[in-house]
Amino acid sequence: MRLTTKYILTELIGPFLFGLAVITFVLIMDFILDILNLIISKGLDWKTILEVFALNLAWMLALSVPMSVLVAALMAFGRMSADNEITALNACGVPLYRIVAPALLASAVLASGLVWFNNEILPEANHQARLLMTDITQKKPAWNLEPNVFIDYFEGYHLLVKKVDPRTSRLEDVTIYDHREGALPRTIIAKRGRMEFSADGNNLHIFLEEGEIHEPDEEDPTHYRRLTFSKQTINITDVGGELVRSYSDYRGDREKSSSQMLEENRQKRGALNRSRRKIQDYVRTAAGSALEGDIGRTESLPRAFVVNRRRAATLALNDNRNLLRKIEYEATQMRNLSRQINSLNVEVHKKYSIPVACLVFVLIGAPLGVMARRGGMSTGLGLSLLFFILYWAFLIGGEELADRQFLSAFWAMWSANFLIGAVGIILLVKSVRETVFISWEWLDRLTSKFRKSASEDRGRA
Repeated sequence: MRLTTKYILTELIGPFLFGLAVITFVLIMDFILDILNLIISKGLDWKTILEVFALNLAWMLALSVPMSVLVAALMAFGRMSADNEITALNACGVPLYRIVAPALLASAVLASGLVWFNNEILPEANHQARLLMTDITQKKPAWNLEPNVFIDYFEGYHLLVKKVDPRTSRLEDVTIYDHREGALPRTIIAKRGRMEFSADGNNLHIFLEEGEIHEPDEEDPTHYRRLTFSKQTINITDVGGELVRSYSDYRGDREKSSSQMLEENRQKRGALNRSRRKIQDYVRTAAGSALEGDIGRTESLPRAFVVNRRRAATLALNDNRNLLRKIEYEATQMRNLSRQINSLNVEVHKKYSIPVACLVFVLIGAPLGVMARRGGMSTGLGLSLLFFILYWAFLIGGEELADRQFLSAFWAMWSANFLIGAVGIILLVKSVRETVFISWEWLDRLTSKFRKSASEDRGRA
């Protein structure tokens, strides 16, 4: 039996790694398309780009690992069934339950590792990835000084240079438009120049030679002044393109472990109970005032108010309105807190339901592979994609319903596991009873029909 277990686990490793590589690659390519423009425009170095992908690889693995388990189960058991290895093991007295058991055990170990990963590694990776993407977004765009191209990356300046020597930073025929806020707009023209950065790389110094400055007359805007110079220095500050890393203690829902979110929920439930008690106190106070009646109220009022009942009624109405506003405020607070608590509960359950999907996908993948009796990669990937889309649709839909408080967080995150797991158990029982549940004869007939049609076309040609 040890040999059988070892053999089955060995058969699962190859398809699992293949599925993991393909699915992760697809997620990476989709992520590249999202941030490609940001990478190019900000001029990031290769270390920063590598860090971006490494940090975002965490959530990709959290999704691709369960799906890879489904690919492995479909392909491994499909190949073993197609080669009659399942039949041979059954003939030797090894039932299908015993054949699937090693895969379930391996998926349970993998699920336990994912639970740890989702609570320890993923939150910190998501937190660092968010901070890094925020810093990249705030980074100044990369710029290059090219001849005959306007440079407008500097706030308050436009720069045009006819010739540039990249080795010596020498410039020829320089035109600078200075339109800084609060200063007179002016145009600076120079025959030659040279530029260099400060030691910290944050300031740009442009040394100009033999030029002119054209600017309007501050006293008479209809006239302008033309000044000549032999040497002039232009200092442009805050031009550094360095990536400034920031730090923040704030964490979103997906940047916390389940223990952190449960503790936060405990505090929110305390605030929810306090708001509920305030509303009860308001209602109790209002009921007590109403039981006292108008007499008790008017006795404490001045004679003018007693005579003028309209003013007394207005005063009572204002009190009731203030009371109603307080109750509405607390009710709004309670709704917001309930929504936040439910949202955090969704994230807590998600950290466990997605890893448990590894076991569910083995339950559905193993009997499907045995019944299909076609162990090709296309079949494995196709069925995997179908069930993973179904699973993900349940997950996304459940999360949306839970956020709107139409469904509890538990059923929102676990209903897909229960449904697909139940279908997998039914299929497993049918496989043990050797029930033909899925037939691929229609695909064979369709393929042969296309081949026959193609051969007839070649014959006519």
